[in-house]
Amino acid sequence: MRRVMIAACGFRKNSACCGREIMKAVRLNWELVLLAVVFLAGMVVGSIYARNADAEALERLDFLFAGNFKARITSSFLSIFAASFASAFLFLFACFLCGLSLWGMLLIPFIPFFRGFGLGLTSGYLYAAYSGYGVLFNLIVILPGAFFCCLSVLLAAREGIGFSRLLAAGGSKAINRSKIKMYTLHFGAVLAIAFFSALIDLLFSACFGGLFSF
Repeated sequence: MRRVMIAACGFRKNSACCGREIMKAVRLNWELVLLAVVFLAGMVVGSIYARNADAEALERLDFLFAGNFKARITSSFLSIFAASFASAFLFLFACFLCGLSLWGMLLIPFIPFFRGFGLGLTSGYLYAAYSGYGVLFNLIVILPGAFFCCLSVLLAAREGIGFSRLLAAGGSKAINRSKIKMYTLHFGAVLAIAFFSALIDLLFSACFGGLFSF
């Protein structure tokens, strides 16, 4: 009985420590957490919109969201990779440019929202049109690469907001060559994540895309 009580106390202590670590991580990365909430809100809105969206409306947005599930089955490997990387690059480039503006910190949150809207739109449409079959395709083929793509967008949004806030606080005098270089290097790292997400997208599309037909 004593051993059980000791083990229970140890479990509570470990749980409390984990809880404190999680709260500490949230406080240190509160901007990223808020951007993730904005992204999830976009997903919810996109999923709701997908109920009334037709295939033609979805195809108009496929280039931005790289969600053309039919093209994943028939396109070449290079086309799949290029479409996936181009989709991520557009959002990252938008974050980069907005970060160089005083008003960027107000505009940048719309970027992860719009990315979440696209993913929610594709996911919702697949479920509405193909029910469980579409959900399975979404989980196996689309979401693995989309996870890293969305992560890169969130990180880019955080970097852009931070740089824009720096501009707003001190103006051009607060920006020197080293800070601009660091800003560019950070976006280079984010771009590497986007490149990796396109590779993941290609890999899962090549391996499992042929198992589905629409």
